[in-house]
Amino acid sequence: VSIIKKGDFRRNGGWGGLVGPFYGSMTFQGIIPYYYDVLHEGEAVELNRCVYNQMCDNPKDKPTVNDVTHGRCRTNQEECEDCRNRPLSDVVTTHFTLCQKPWLCLPQKQDIIQQRLCRKLHHEWHRIRADLEHSWGRSLLGSGTYDKEHFYGHCAKNGKNGYLPIEQPYGSAT
Repeated sequence: VSIIKKGDFRRNGGWGGLVGPFYGSMTFQGIIPYYYDVLHEGEAVELNRCVYNQMCDNPKDKPTVNDVTHGRCRTNQEECEDCRNRPLSDVVTTHFTLCQKPWLCLPQKQDIIQQRLCRKLHHEWHRIRADLEHSWGRSLLGSGTYDKEHFYGHCAKNGKNGYLPIEQPYGSAT
C-alpha cells in the first residue's frame, strides 16, 4: 500500500525509476516486479503461471493447429505446459487479455483450445457477479437474453454494447 500511496512512478523509468516503462507497468504488472525485484530482492517465489495469472496463451512460438502446439517453448525450456488444458478448478487468478474481458459478451463457442478455457473463465466471472448481486437480494439471473445460461443474463447481445452493467444502488454483501 505504501508504494501506491508514495506514487513514485516515473514516466520514462517506471516504479522507483527502476521498473518500467512497459505495457501495464503503471499497474499491478509493474508494482509486483518493483516490490520483489527491487524492494525485496530474493524473497519472491515463482508461481505456476497456469494457476496464477492464467492467460490461456499458446506456450510455443508457432501457431496451434488442431489443438496441437508447434515450435519452441516461449520459456526456453525443452518441455512446457499448455495452460489452456488446465481444468478450471485449478485456476486461482486470471488475466483476461487474450480471452478478452467478460463484459464484451463474446460467446467463444468454437471447440478449439484457444476458446474452451476462455469460455469457462468468462462463465465463472459472470457466476461470481451473479453471486454478488444475489447476496444483495437480487435475482441470480439478469434480464439479458443473449446466451443467458452462460452469461447469467448479463448480456443482451454479442459485443461490448450488449453488456448489462450492475445497476445502482449497489448494496452491501452479507
